[in-house]
Amino acid sequence: MIIGFIGGGNMAEGIIKGLLKSGATGSGDIYVNDVSESRTDYLRKTYGIKIADKDRISAESNLIVLAVRPQDAAKVSEELKDITKKGQIIVSICAGIKIPTLKSLLGEDKKYARIMPNTMTELRRGYSALAFDAGRFDEEEQELVKTIMNAIGKTLLLDESQFDAFTALSCAGPEWFILFATALVDGGVKIGLSREVSRAIVYENMEATGRLLSESDKHPYEITDDMNTPGGIGIAGYHSFQNSGLNGAVMDAVYAAYKRTTELG
Repeated sequence: MIIGFIGGGNMAEGIIKGLLKSGATGSGDIYVNDVSESRTDYLRKTYGIKIADKDRISAESNLIVLAVRPQDAAKVSEELKDITKKGQIIVSICAGIKIPTLKSLLGEDKKYARIMPNTMTELRRGYSALAFDAGRFDEEEQELVKTIMNAIGKTLLLDESQFDAFTALSCAGPEWFILFATALVDGGVKIGLSREVSRAIVYENMEATGRLLSESDKHPYEITDDMNTPGGIGIAGYHSFQNSGLNGAVMDAVYAAYKRTTELG
């Protein structure tokens, strides 16, 4: 399986790294084209992949990943339109560029899928969103695209209309967890623990809590009910959170991110 990348930025690198780590394909079967020679030199030296021009990528790749900046998508698509093959699979990770737009740029005779990668590709964790051009992919072709997705984490098959909501919650979510974790660490320092000890406690708790939530069939409030003993320390802190409007503040943050996502789109 030869996979060609048009664009070799950070997100493309994350996918390449995931593909190689998972064994989905070998370094000799990954072709990259990028306008920056220093970038392609780095990718070749680091991962052993091949650097190729657009004509070779179009001719030899089973699948092409369009990984350029959204503002460059029209120019690059114009260069690819006449050299890509009829029925060629094009997988776009260009934020805000929808499948109908890809069709108008590259032609109706290709097969398009759109990916919104997660921000945890380095760890091969988290969900990425995937949408197919309806009715154009057979089962084998869908599995080919999913191979890329599974190399960088888990996959959610979504309608493209939900991509903005997914982007707001999934892509920004880790940043907000970091903010909350940092606040907890600062709280530990305030009450006399060293920062090193506070970090160790908070980070381990975050990882364990994530597993508890994902592996339990209980509603989260059932879990916290079990944790909150009458007159205990947990309920005292919970009361403080509720007084400060934590739920509303978090929901406002999600909506602000969603609104900004739709504006960028």
